[in-house]
Amino acid sequence: MSVFPGVNTALLINPNCHVIILTVKNKLVLPIIILVIFIFYTVIYTIQLNDIAGALLELIPGILGISVLLARGFTTQELYLRGALLSLKGLLLLLVFFLVLIPILITGKWVGFDPIHMLVLAPLGGITQELFFRASLLPLLIRILKSRPFTAIILHSTLFSIWHMPLVFSEAPLAGAIGVVVVTFIGGLIWGGQVHRDGTIYWAMGQHILYLMLMSLFTWG
Repeated sequence: MSVFPGVNTALLINPNCHVIILTVKNKLVLPIIILVIFIFYTVIYTIQLNDIAGALLELIPGILGISVLLARGFTTQELYLRGALLSLKGLLLLLVFFLVLIPILITGKWVGFDPIHMLVLAPLGGITQELFFRASLLPLLIRILKSRPFTAIILHSTLFSIWHMPLVFSEAPLAGAIGVVVVTFIGGLIWGGQVHRDGTIYWAMGQHILYLMLMSLFTWG
């Protein structure tokens, strides 16, 4: 009970405590919004709606994430939404991931060219994933963790891998599902590292699209 009627004792002890509480709550709003979008994205990816309709629906999380971050003061440069040259180290990172993909492709069973999957679904898949994971989630984690960008890249890679889990574990054999989890984590590390280094998502997006186009020619399991 306060010694002064109508006066909050906590505020007498620390008149700035309500400001601190409001600041903490304000800092939590953005991560919570992006987390909700991540959950929504995971659900629509996992339930696999009609191919083209589902792929178009998957554009929503990336667009929402970017819109929310821009509204909260992020710049397009912070979101890596700008054109930039590919650095030598960035090129080496992308080449490393290409080498990782070779044994995956050669172990697949050829199913042939499907114009819808290769020319529509693969490009949409690469675009939607890059818009959310590299242009929304990664910039937020970079800002939250500030001087620890590599930690942010690892965390974003982990979430990128987790995002694939419900679908692959429900459809693929255990060994194949584990392989997907490992490869997507490595992909998150490499694409996240290249994007952060060069300040643009477009090189990673291009490789991601090419990767999905090649994957559409094969099946596993």
